[in-house]
Amino acid sequence: MMKLDDYRLLFDSTPYPYLVMDRDLTIIGANSAYLRSVGREAADIVGRYVFDAFPANPDDPDSTNIAEVKASLEVAIATGRPHTTPCLRYAVPTTATGGTTFSHRIWSAIHTPAVDANGKVLFVTQSAIDVTELYLGAKAEGQAAQPCPQRPVSEIEAFSRAQMHEALARILKDEHGHLRNLFSQAPGFVAVLTGPDHVFNMVNEAYYQLVGHREIIGKTLRQALPDVLGQGYEELLDQVYRTGEQWQGRGMKVLLQPHVDGPIVERFIDLSYQPYYADDGSIIGIFAQGYDVTEAFEAQAAKRESDERLKEGMVAAKMVVWDWDIATREMIFSDNVMEVLGRTADSLDALYTSIHEEDQAKMKLVHERAFAEKSSYREVIRFNRPDNGRQIWIDVRGMVRCDAAGRPQSVRGVTLDVTERVQAEEELREADRRKDEFLAMLAHELRNPLAPISSAAQLMKMVKLDEARLKQTSEIITRQIGHMTGLVDDLIDVSRVTRGLVTTAREPLDMKRIISDAVEQISPLIESKRHHLILDLPAKPARVLGDQKRLVQVITNILNNAAKYTPAGGNITLQMEVEAEHVAVSVKDDGIGISAELLPRIFELFSQAERTSDRSQGGLGVGLALVRSLVDLHGGQVLASSDGHGKGSRFVVCLPRLDTMKSDRPDGDASGIAITRELRVMVVDDNADAAEMLAMFLEASGHKVMTEHSARAVLDRLERQVPDVFLLDIGLPEMDGNELARQLRQRQDTRQAVLIAITGYGQAQDREKSAEAGFDHHFVKPVDTLELLQVLSAIEPT
Repeated sequence: MMKLDDYRLLFDSTPYPYLVMDRDLTIIGANSAYLRSVGREAADIVGRYVFDAFPANPDDPDSTNIAEVKASLEVAIATGRPHTTPCLRYAVPTTATGGTTFSHRIWSAIHTPAVDANGKVLFVTQSAIDVTELYLGAKAEGQAAQPCPQRPVSEIEAFSRAQMHEALARILKDEHGHLRNLFSQAPGFVAVLTGPDHVFNMVNEAYYQLVGHREIIGKTLRQALPDVLGQGYEELLDQVYRTGEQWQGRGMKVLLQPHVDGPIVERFIDLSYQPYYADDGSIIGIFAQGYDVTEAFEAQAAKRESDERLKEGMVAAKMVVWDWDIATREMIFSDNVMEVLGRTADSLDALYTSIHEEDQAKMKLVHERAFAEKSSYREVIRFNRPDNGRQIWIDVRGMVRCDAAGRPQSVRGVTLDVTERVQAEEELREADRRKDEFLAMLAHELRNPLAPISSAAQLMKMVKLDEARLKQTSEIITRQIGHMTGLVDDLIDVSRVTRGLVTTAREPLDMKRIISDAVEQISPLIESKRHHLILDLPAKPARVLGDQKRLVQVITNILNNAAKYTPAGGNITLQMEVEAEHVAVSVKDDGIGISAELLPRIFELFSQAERTSDRSQGGLGVGLALVRSLVDLHGGQVLASSDGHGKGSRFVVCLPRLDTMKSDRPDGDASGIAITRELRVMVVDDNADAAEMLAMFLEASGHKVMTEHSARAVLDRLERQVPDVFLLDIGLPEMDGNELARQLRQRQDTRQAVLIAITGYGQAQDREKSAEAGFDHHFVKPVDTLELLQVLSAIEPT
């Protein structure tokens, strides 16, 4: 709502002259235009009777003009309606030091009454229009104008009333057009709504651009903008119309449909609803104005989202943004400095106290070079976090900024915590180094057994050997093949460990039996190096739940490690302790020990102590890694300790104890295998040499053996002979071993036979397939003949 001062300003600023009188014709106000036109000051006329302030000219023989004006005023007051005087010659008095003089002007006055709610006239305004020049101009077209005082009144009154009204209409039209142009070109949207139903009276172009170019004028809000309904704007208009209180809102969301059948669009506006009033003070409508701030709002929202992404990115990247004033050495950090660096600092000097001593000088040189070259810089340095004492690696990047004279003024940059990256890079370098070392070891270890095998093969080709030499050569080949098989088995185990494919059986086991089997396997190495092996085992049972083969492998690997890295004639002590919940097996030696550098990674793949060029100890450096993985699979843990180089080492395997559960199968004695019964065994392999060699071994062990090289030949032979045991190669031609096993299980005569798979595939899924086909056992080539004999010894002939 406009204030009284606003109305006064508007009244005084208009270019048209206005005089205001009360109903007694006492002057109560005049605007600047009126005062200029009559050459008077407000103080001279306000408070005086109008005809006292503007008396008749005593020298004017015709003073009836005053009567005309007075009559017009009386009509306006009496009727309560505006009244216009005819064109009048009027002498305007001007007072100066020489006295009062009169200048003659031609006027037309409009008297407009101001009435209250009861129709009573309270005030009268006089709008006087000076038409002197208009009159003189018209007269000039016909004849030269004479001085106005010499003109008779009758001639003035004869001046065309039509021309007067035409001039007034032209003035009003120009003013109206000017105002409409201003309204239409207003930078914000504007609408004038009238009545309680909010009928659109006027809208400007900006409003059309907001809501779309549709028919609006003369329609209610509900008719013109149905898409706005239900969004609260109609309710706000009702509130302003009812209360007369202005309403303002910023960033208001509005959903609009600017085009018929077009999409609904979302806009954001700053909006103001302001009531406007009739002369009697009643609200007649609402003035709506505002600005479409969608682009600014979306830009702000995008900036907020960008800032949030930047903040989240800085947290994720462990990055701090900073500014450094070179002259004052003051620094300003982003809010996350405590999270990244564990401290804040207001100056570079304070920050330097946390930089690693060896890197402080390096950073000063980096800064000096960047200042000299006016360039950016980047350096990775060590930094000590004061909050937790940790040393981290930080990547410092800065850009030197210069003043107008080209002098370095400040540095803007970022600092990132790159500790994980630096450690990963170091681990990659270490892994690459160990990989190269492993490949060299593997090449060496594979060449070692290949050399005697190659020599033996050449010897057998060149010379006819007697039985003793042939046996010696065969033993050499067998030993070297066993060594190579062990290497390949280790590599396969490593592959399965790294891929998480190692599985273990779960059965009750006596740890004494596990230790016994492991000692038996390692005895040849112990004896060859003349070590003293001491066993310290308790009398009470020590049972665990696990995989016998894998646990034997664990103890064997640890004993093997102790034997290899203890000088000849050393001492190795294996001790077992049975606790309430665990069984602990420790192996202690007085060998070369483990360096402090190697100890933390002793259980990692390919980790070995330094070797001489002759590689006298051998091995691939995978044994202890397998030990840890297998112990983990059994729910236990393995630890290593050493007092350093030359002071021996100690390994402890700790497994969960199984108290009273008995084994599902009797523990046999693996020290020797007695062949007590003869079995009919059929060996089936498409490799004739492999079949014949295995058959010869089984015959030498006291069994009756037959050989075939295809599944069809096996089925044909069953018409004549039915074996107790089938040793089937899985990779047979035409019909593979799994399919042959299924058919044997379906036959009445072979349904109870023992089926043993012989294959080069030993993964878990391979064993599952053979079991599904009906096999009782699964052996991986090359076959462990002693284990095979043990299996055969438990079979009863049919």
